[in-house]
Amino acid sequence: MRESVELVIRSIHLIAAIIWFGGVLFSTFIAMPILRRNLSSEDLLAVHNRFRTWIRLMIHVLLTTGAMVFFIVAWNNGFFAQQNGNDFKTYMLTFVAKLAAFGLMALFWGLYSSLYRRHLEVAPPDSEAHHNQSPYINVWRGLTLIAGLMVFALALLVKN
Repeated sequence: MRESVELVIRSIHLIAAIIWFGGVLFSTFIAMPILRRNLSSEDLLAVHNRFRTWIRLMIHVLLTTGAMVFFIVAWNNGFFAQQNGNDFKTYMLTFVAKLAAFGLMALFWGLYSSLYRRHLEVAPPDSEAHHNQSPYINVWRGLTLIAGLMVFALALLVKN
């Protein structure tokens, strides 16, 4: 029974990670560049807000299922009973690094999303101002992608 519960939680976690990071990649490299050329700033803002809702939901799902997976893996491997082993220290350090990278990614996404949203809100309707976004917006978007890749790399180290 314990293995099937762990499998379900890990599956939900994996699907949420794929939707979250895949959505960020798709939005960054495919959807938004195409939409930016063809839609007004008001329509872009509506699309961005809809996407932002899904990303927030996936962040909450990832945090919840990630905590569950952490405790299940630690419990099943007896990490709480023997806290002096090298496996425990390595697992904890890698997990904390992964959590920090995830936090940075969520922070960078929030900053990018807020700046981009503000950029679209102040752009006059029927203008081409939304085509010329600030380079700072692109920096936060790039940092989001880099932090996301770090999360996936650390997840490969944490896997058990």
